[in-house]
Amino acid sequence: MTTKQPVSYLDFNNPIHIIWRKGTPDDPFVDRLDITRIVNQRIALLEIPDNVYRVRISGMFEVNYEKFIKSSLEKNEFYCDYTNGFVFFHAAKEAETVSVMYRGRGVLLYPSSRIMHYDATANESLYEIIEKSKEQVKELIDKTEDFEEIMGRMIVAINSSNQATNNALIATEDAKKATKLVDDAYHTTVLIYQPYVQTQADIAKKYPNPQVGWTVQVYDSGVRYRWNGMDWVPIDALGGNIPNATESYDGLMSKEHFIKVEDISEQTDCRTIVFICPQEILQGIQDPHIVFPHNGEIIDIKAFVSKAGTMDTLVDVELSQDFINWASITDTPLLIDSGSYKDNGLHKLITTKISENDVIRLNVPSFNTDTYNLTVNIKIKID
Repeated sequence: MTTKQPVSYLDFNNPIHIIWRKGTPDDPFVDRLDITRIVNQRIALLEIPDNVYRVRISGMFEVNYEKFIKSSLEKNEFYCDYTNGFVFFHAAKEAETVSVMYRGRGVLLYPSSRIMHYDATANESLYEIIEKSKEQVKELIDKTEDFEEIMGRMIVAINSSNQATNNALIATEDAKKATKLVDDAYHTTVLIYQPYVQTQADIAKKYPNPQVGWTVQVYDSGVRYRWNGMDWVPIDALGGNIPNATESYDGLMSKEHFIKVEDISEQTDCRTIVFICPQEILQGIQDPHIVFPHNGEIIDIKAFVSKAGTMDTLVDVELSQDFINWASITDTPLLIDSGSYKDNGLHKLITTKISENDVIRLNVPSFNTDTYNLTVNIKIKID
């Protein structure tokens, strides 16, 4: 008598794969920016987000679980499920594309045998659907092989016929070309020089009815143009003036290009460091710390918020060479008055020199602030 063995529920042939990062210096969480469209009032992040760093969406505020289950989301609110990596939105945000910043902890990988599809006629796993599709595709390929073989033979026969026809056409075309070459030899080589003009546009004005071979030189570019019966074609660049430089040829720089290069040079001499503190502003040292890679001079600092508060907001910008000793860059913290969206500009720079690899950070000295989305721009001129 054969004894039936019990089912081994611990024999996982198709397990769920979970890949976690440790969040340590050797295996840190990864900064991510997912840009995706909202479907059915939610999005699925590519990784599971860190609930300490939180999920951040520009112009929107995160609500907790209690508010999410008790009341409807506002248009500028969202709720994040940090267990499965889903973010939920108001119905008005449907089909919008959003940019989501977070720190990825890892991913959950589900086997196809654990994903089910339900409809009115059958309940099947994704694995079963894929296997059936593979069999149907194989059957279709087998049935089309004979058809392709017959079509291949027909194509060979048609190609042989076409080749014979093409050979006859080529012979006829060669005879026509030989006749035409004799006539073209004159029309393509004769140069009948006409008085020069100042610009290329002046050619059509001065010579509205040209004949084949007429050749005119343009003074401002030094290029010679020849009328070939249909168009004025450039044939060489001689005398008169050195032409302007192009992508293909060396030459002079035009005044327009000189002005543009001067403007580009002035803009590239400066760098702007931008600090962004999304959502509410908390007291203390703000992330991130930015290491500046050049020697330069700090020439301007400005602070902004997207939502004005009912209380003043103070922001201290600090500089360090060793991440240990910090000093304020301004004589007083930047002050954003209550009801205002930008600082009042009363601060003065007391430290302007910045060296390569110096570190800059923000420090909010007071918790009495209800503004949102702080941005600080620091403009630095490169030595």
